[in-house]
Amino acid sequence: MKLRTLLVPFSLLYGIAVGVRNWFFEKQILKTTKVGVPVISVGNISVGGVGKTPFVELLLEKISGIHRCAVVSRGYGRNSTGTIVANDGNGNIAPVEQSGDEPSQLAQKFSNTIVVVDEQRVRGAQKAIELGATAIILDDGFQHRYLHRDGNIVVASAQEILESDWLLPAGNRREPTSSLQRADLIIVSRCEDRAMFDSAEQKLKRFEKPAAGIQTKLKSFNRILSNQKKNVAEIQGKGVVVFSGIGHPESFKKMLNHAGVEIIEYMVFADHHWYDDEDLRRLENAFENDNADFIITTEKDAARLNDDFARSFLQRLPVFAAEIRQEFLAGENLLDELLNRTITIQHKK
Repeated sequence: MKLRTLLVPFSLLYGIAVGVRNWFFEKQILKTTKVGVPVISVGNISVGGVGKTPFVELLLEKISGIHRCAVVSRGYGRNSTGTIVANDGNGNIAPVEQSGDEPSQLAQKFSNTIVVVDEQRVRGAQKAIELGATAIILDDGFQHRYLHRDGNIVVASAQEILESDWLLPAGNRREPTSSLQRADLIIVSRCEDRAMFDSAEQKLKRFEKPAAGIQTKLKSFNRILSNQKKNVAEIQGKGVVVFSGIGHPESFKKMLNHAGVEIIEYMVFADHHWYDDEDLRRLENAFENDNADFIITTEKDAARLNDDFARSFLQRLPVFAAEIRQEFLAGENLLDELLNRTITIQHKK
């Protein structure tokens, strides 16, 4: 905490830089590029996990029946640069090391969806259109303003709305909360209940932007490699070892606890951590020493378990990925209205 306090002057300088950059876009000194198909941006104003990828999945489920959809992402944590086609929409999927864990997760789950990663989002969007995309979801796109978007959705956790924080590097904010004025819709994620959403919505009223509330719930557990499914009831009361390398590991733990999963041990790794042999040996030892029934991780982490040692680990041990879903507590109609204005109507022209 003391170290972060010392970084406050740098946060002030960072805030000035962010403000100047945004002003350049507002005055069109820095230009945005339209790519000829509707673009919906999904982003956030803070670093760390807010449930953005599950929300992108929700959007895909809503839009895929109308459009040939593409997801364009930076591909954070990948070992490549430039344009990588994580999925060409025909089931041809790039290695996770080239595409990054979250794009790879989407490519695996939505085999008919085009997924392109590129640090230059305009170029990535143009590649997606070459592959046949008629609508684009720009993942993690709020700060990447060079690509024009027809709808701007910001996902912010209820906790970060209710609690104050500094800008980077003293805090976790990428942008000040005043930047929410650029949003067309604010999705309040990680709501524990309707009352928590109502409190967050009250704080957002000063921005005069529509807000919807979502809650993350367990859907099922899928055994990695075999894809054998177990429902939540089959895991309840069982002893499990849990591991994750995600932006907000505590929220994953809370979700499992709320579902009645008995966590014997929880190993936390850095966000986007690439697991090596030693990590997996530690997990196997914990599973055996704790006499656990299962090992559980996230879908995002499962995407990074793909080398020979990892496959052997997955074959020997009952390792399951928790599949989650987003449920609306309030405001689903607001999202549907935004999509109808941007995606559906443009498609009918």
